[in-house]
Amino acid sequence: MIEVKKPEAVVIKYPVARRYRSDGMIVIFWSEELGTIVHAGTSGFPMEFKAERWAPCTDEDVWEPVDVHIYG
Repeated sequence: MIEVKKPEAVVIKYPVARRYRSDGMIVIFWSEELGTIVHAGTSGFPMEFKAERWAPCTDEDVWEPVDVHIYG
């Protein structure tokens, strides 16, 4: 017997990084819509620009999940 059911929702543990699909900008999200640019890509936004109303980081048509390692 096989039981098929809808998968449980993925719980995101913030912060997470996402790449904007249209211009390569990398944003660290602190919540679903609050994020800070860490790499501007080809966008005109300045580094460290912070916005509270990004397209939700859960929208994979807009954002590509990426791993970011911060070192210094």
